[in-house]
Amino acid sequence: MWKVLVVICALGNPCTAFQQDPVEYFTTESECMRMAATKEIAMIRGFKEMGFTIQHTHIQCDRVPAA
Repeated sequence: MWKVLVVICALGNPCTAFQQDPVEYFTTESECMRMAATKEIAMIRGFKEMGFTIQHTHIQCDRVPAA
């Protein structure tokens, strides 16, 4: 299982890691990375609409042990 992590670094603010809430789990890393890229685009748009200047973003998918 995989879960999305998006890190956003905005000018004048510390870098912040975001996870979905509630967390959505994916069966493959590639499926998770596609969702991570979609979330990254939406979050960048939202931050820019709020007036933030984005310095850097990073997406990744973390492996979660099956319960």
